[in-house]
Amino acid sequence: MTSHDVSSPVTTGLPLLPALVIGHVRHVRQGQGAHSFDHRVYQWLIDLDDAQSVPRWAGALRAEDHGVDDSADAHSRDGGVRTRARARAHAEGVRLKAAIVELIAGHGVDLGPRGRVVVLANIRSAGYVFNPLSVFWCLDSDGEVACIVAEVHNTYHQRSTYVLFPDDAGRVSTEKTFYVSPFNDVSGIYVMRFVLSPRRVSVSITLERDGLPPFVATITGDVLPAVPRTVVATKLAMPLMPVRVRGLITVEGVRLLMKGLPMVPRAGLAVESGGLGSDAVARRHRRDVGRGSGKGVQLMTQETVGIRPGLRGRTAQWALEHAVSRVPVVVRYPDGREIGGSSGRRHTHPHAQALPVIEIVRPTELFARLAANPKIGLGEGYMAGEWRAAQGTDLGDALTPFAATLTDLLPRSWWRLRGLVDQRIPEQQRNNRSGSRRNIEAHYDLSNDLFESFLDPSLTYSSAMFDHTRPLADQSLYEAQLRKIDSILDLAAVGAGTRVLEIGCGWGTLAIRAAQRGAHVTAITLSHEQFELAKARIAEAGLSDQVDLRIEDYRDVAGRFDAVVSVEMIEAVGAEYWDTYFATIDALLADGGTAAIQAILMPHERMMATKNSFGWIQKYIFPGGLIPSIESIDGSLASATTLRRTARIDFGPDYAQTLRRWRHAFNAAWPQLVAHVRVGGSGGPLDERFRRAWEYYLAYSEAGFASGYLQVSQLRMRRV
Repeated sequence: MTSHDVSSPVTTGLPLLPALVIGHVRHVRQGQGAHSFDHRVYQWLIDLDDAQSVPRWAGALRAEDHGVDDSADAHSRDGGVRTRARARAHAEGVRLKAAIVELIAGHGVDLGPRGRVVVLANIRSAGYVFNPLSVFWCLDSDGEVACIVAEVHNTYHQRSTYVLFPDDAGRVSTEKTFYVSPFNDVSGIYVMRFVLSPRRVSVSITLERDGLPPFVATITGDVLPAVPRTVVATKLAMPLMPVRVRGLITVEGVRLLMKGLPMVPRAGLAVESGGLGSDAVARRHRRDVGRGSGKGVQLMTQETVGIRPGLRGRTAQWALEHAVSRVPVVVRYPDGREIGGSSGRRHTHPHAQALPVIEIVRPTELFARLAANPKIGLGEGYMAGEWRAAQGTDLGDALTPFAATLTDLLPRSWWRLRGLVDQRIPEQQRNNRSGSRRNIEAHYDLSNDLFESFLDPSLTYSSAMFDHTRPLADQSLYEAQLRKIDSILDLAAVGAGTRVLEIGCGWGTLAIRAAQRGAHVTAITLSHEQFELAKARIAEAGLSDQVDLRIEDYRDVAGRFDAVVSVEMIEAVGAEYWDTYFATIDALLADGGTAAIQAILMPHERMMATKNSFGWIQKYIFPGGLIPSIESIDGSLASATTLRRTARIDFGPDYAQTLRRWRHAFNAAWPQLVAHVRVGGSGGPLDERFRRAWEYYLAYSEAGFASGYLQVSQLRMRRV
C-alpha cells in the first residue's frame, strides 16, 4: 500500500490507499410516491496507479466494469500465481486510468506526467460487480483536483459519464441526461457535491426539477485502511456487497411500483451518454486510447452526431443565441457553425477589422451550466474551458459589445423573472466587522507577489488617470497612477500639516505621496499582506514618522482629520453599511474638512436590481463586493451625514485602459507565477483554473468600462 497527501478545492488530503469507505447510502424521494430508504455499504477507494495493492482475495478491480474493453493479452503470464495476479491488477488500473485520462482530455484537462486518478467504487466479489455510481477524482501533477468523473450505471447494463468541474466547496451542477430509474424521466438538473478527506468521504446528488428536489441520494462513510483484519471483518458483516446493492435497488423499485408510482418508459429516451450532459443522438463505437503503448486499450464511448440539450439547456442556448444576434460578435460552435455578428456578415469591406469571435468548445456543458445558474455560469464556463476567445480575438474586445447593450440583450420580460434564478448573497459575506476582515483577506491576502506581477511599480490597485492631450502609448501606467493620486489629494486639499485619514491604504503609495507633501497620515487596512509590505515601503521612503499605519476597521477609528481620502474602498463596504461608512467619515472630519473618494459607479436601476443577488465576481474575486450608483451615494450623504457632494471628476475610459494593461501584464507573468508563487493561507500553487478566472475578471471588468456601462469618479464632499 502507498500513502499520498494531497490538498485541493474538493479534497482535504488523501488517506492511506487503498482504503475501505464504510458508511450509508440514503435515497429520499419527494412528491408523488414519497419514500426513503437507508442501507449500510462499503466501497473501495483506490489509486489506479496502485491497484495491485488491493488484496487479491478481497476482490478485483476490472477496467471492463467501467466500459474499457478487456484485453487479456495485456496481462502478464510470467511468474507465480501471486505475481501474475498483482501484474494483472496493476494492468487493470493502468488501463482504466488511461481511459479516464483520454476521456477528460476531450474536455481540455491534462493531468500532467505525475497526475493520478483515485476511484471510489465497488469491485468484483465472487465474479460479480454492480456500481450505481463510481467517482473518479482526477488529480494533476501538483495534487490539485482538475476535475471529477462521475460514472453512473443503471440496471439495464447501461452507463454514462459526467465530467465535472466543482467549485471550491466541491459543488457542481449539470443537466440530467441519462435514464437511471423507471420512476424518473430524463429531465432536470443534478446538483452534486463531492468531499474527500483522510477520514471521511461524502457524495450528494440532488435532482432539481421546476425548482423542487424530487430525489436526493447521499453516500457518506468513514475511511479505514484496507488492512486484512478490517477487510475480512467488513466482508463478513456485509457479504457479497455488489449483489446486495443490486438486490436492494430491485426491492425498492418493487415497493415504489406497489405504491402506484407510474413508470417512465425508456422508449424514445437517450439512454446512453459518453460525457457530461451529452443528451445526444449517438452511436456506440470503439476508440483506441492506448496510442503509443503497443496495446489497443479500448474505451466504450459515444460519437455525438448532434447536440440536443434538455429543456433548460435549450432555453439557455436560445437566450445566448438571441443575445449574440444583437451584438457585433460571432459565436462559433465546434462543428464550424457560426451565429451572431448583428448583420450576419463578418466584414463590412475587404479591409475592415474582423468582428470578435467566441468559440464554444463544449456546448452541452456550457448550456447546462448556464441553465443551472445564468449569472454565474458564464464565468464558470470560461474557467472550465467550455468557451474561449478565438485566436486573434482579444477577450476584452469580445465581451465589450455585450456590456454595451446589456439591458437590451434579452426581452425585458425575462429580466423581470431574474428573481427566480438569482441566488442571495451568502450570510457569511455580510460586511460586519468580522465579515469585512474575512472578505478583504480572501482577495488582498492572496499573495503580494501575485499583485506585484501585474501592477506598476507604485503597486496601485485602482484606476489610473491618463493625460488625454498625449497619446496613451507614450504614457506609462506608473505616471498615470501618480496623476490619479495627485488629483484626489488636490481634491481633498492635502498639503503641509494636513491631518489625513486614508481608508483602505493598499500598499501605501497614496500615504507616501501625501506625506511627501508634508501631511501627517493615518492609513488603515484590513489586509495583513498589504500592511507588511506597505510598512516596509513607507520605511524605505523615510516617512515612518509621518505615517501611522494600522490594521483597523474604518468603524473603529478615533480622532479628527482635516481630510479623509478613500480610493475604491466603497465597493467593499456593502449597501447595508453605506450609511455607516459616510456617517463615519462625517464624524471624523474636523470643521472645514474635506472628504474625497474614488468610486466605481454603475447605473442606479441596475444596482437596485442586482444589489441582493450573488454574482460570479462575488463568488470568485471580491466576496461581499457591490458597486454603488451616484444616486445611492447622494442618498446616503443626505440621510446619514451633513456632507454633500461638491465636485465630480469622471474618467471611466481610463479604467478600461488600466485593466487592459493589468491583464496583458498578468498573462505575460503567468509562467513565472506558476513556477514561484503560492497563494492563500494554504500556500497552494496556482493552476490554469485560477489563471482563467483572473483573465476573465480583468477582461469582464474592462468591458464594463470600455462600453460605458461602468464609470469611475473622484468625488469631493464637504459640509454645506
